[in-house]
Amino acid sequence: MRSEAIAKLGTDSLVGAYRIVKEIGRGGMATVYEATHTVLPRRAAVKVMHPGLLGQPGMATRLVQEAAILEGVRHPGVVRVYDCSLLPDHRPWLAMELVAGETLASRLQRRLMLPAGDVAALIGDVADVLAAVHDIGVVHRDLKPDNLLCTPGDRDYPLRVLDWGVARLGVIGRLTLDGLTPGTPIYMSPEQATGRNIASPSDIYSLGVIAYEALTGYPPFDGRTVSEVVCMHLSRKPAPLHARCDAPDDLCELVEGMLQKDPASRPSTIEVRQVGRAIAQALSPADEKPARFRSERPHIESEVEIDSDGPVSASRLGETSPIDADALEYGVTEMLPVVPRPRWTPEIGHVTSALAADQNHLAAAPRTPRERSTGEIVLLEKPH
Repeated sequence: MRSEAIAKLGTDSLVGAYRIVKEIGRGGMATVYEATHTVLPRRAAVKVMHPGLLGQPGMATRLVQEAAILEGVRHPGVVRVYDCSLLPDHRPWLAMELVAGETLASRLQRRLMLPAGDVAALIGDVADVLAAVHDIGVVHRDLKPDNLLCTPGDRDYPLRVLDWGVARLGVIGRLTLDGLTPGTPIYMSPEQATGRNIASPSDIYSLGVIAYEALTGYPPFDGRTVSEVVCMHLSRKPAPLHARCDAPDDLCELVEGMLQKDPASRPSTIEVRQVGRAIAQALSPADEKPARFRSERPHIESEVEIDSDGPVSASRLGETSPIDADALEYGVTEMLPVVPRPRWTPEIGHVTSALAADQNHLAAAPRTPRERSTGEIVLLEKPH
């Protein structure tokens, strides 16, 4: 039994040298507060792990790892870290740069699709961030619209890549709970679904899924269950982009190249950055039109066979795929839906939350098990 009582945090509470102003976000792993430094003229986002996760192996280490990654990356597309320590109740916290903006998930919920030029620019800007982190051996492993904060009015960079708590950090980055593959199934690469050979091409695949969804209004793969979605990532080809939107051929080719099943066949991070930015520059804002949606639902092409070093074919899934269906179905954390309407309703039983003791403080909103992942933060409102 712990001798220290769990700290109750709220307005005017002190976390290290930071005084809390208000709560601005909450996810399955932590709560984020807007705060001000008690001495310096500095505003910050203070991220504190949920008390219900104190007994979960590896969860505290993930938050500390996120601080280490943020400290080690020097790129304007990654928020700066100011401080990291423990509360008296042993919960880790970190203070980060406070940036105003809108997540890509929120933007897609309002607009469904984005103009091709915006998508090309997004690809180039995210790839530039990935190039910086891949260069030091870091793989994000959970790229999705919720983890891309759009900051068009920011003088430093037009976006931030968020939530590095499940990233792989060199040889010490395997902080995965037993039986669980980190990441969100809709945006998960085939190799990530099988838990093998997860490297920088995995982030490229996830970014390709995001771009495909931004251009067409739907992700390339969807299904009734998490396992069905994962199976599609492993064995199906996405519907051709040119049949679903009016994006330029070179942008369609880039995104489809990013979605290749074989990691070695995908373009490198540098290539994605260069081609994405070149396409964005070529698309004049005066002449550009939003990508027009053509198909109500994607048509899934025939199955493909991948060699033994990569993802397996659908015919071999039952024999060789190391997928833990229960872990993929239930995960360990959750997030708010990122689309304006549900795409399916899974049939599952009761799921006991690790944060049951803290449920009275959770934001009241519908949640879907398929969108579960690890360590994300849902913005409640824009910081002022």
